[in-house]
Amino acid sequence: MKKSFIATVIALVILPVLATACTTQVSGDQNMLTEAEAQQQAERFLKDSPTFVFDGIESSLKLSEVLYPDIENAWTFVFEFECRQAGYGDRSGQVLLQVITPHEAMITIEQGAVKTALLDSRWDMKTQQLID
Repeated sequence: MKKSFIATVIALVILPVLATACTTQVSGDQNMLTEAEAQQQAERFLKDSPTFVFDGIESSLKLSEVLYPDIENAWTFVFEFECRQAGYGDRSGQVLLQVITPHEAMITIEQGAVKTALLDSRWDMKTQQLID
C-alpha cells in the first residue's frame, strides 16, 4: 500500500510539475538563436528582399562585419553586395541606369526576429521605403 501511495503522489504531483517546467523552458527559448543561426536568418532576409531578388549579384554577397548591440540575443550583420542596376526595391517597369552598384545592408536580428534592416543607410528593407 505504501508503494502505491508513493507512486500515486509521483504521478499526480511531481510528473505534472516536471512536465510544466520542461514545457516552459522549451517555449521560453524558442526565440533564442545562436550567432550562426541569426546570421543565416539575416542572410535569408537579404536574399529574399526585393532589391537583391531584382538584380543582386549572388557571387558578390559577403558578410563584412558583425556588431554586437548591448542587448541580449541580438546581432547586427553587415553585408556587402552588388546589383546590376542603380536603385532599390523591385524596379520592374522603370528606366534603369545599367551600372554595377555596390550596396551595404545592416540587418539586426533581435530575439529571433529581424528588428531593423537598412540598405546604404537610405532604404528601409522592411517597409520598402526611402528613409527621410
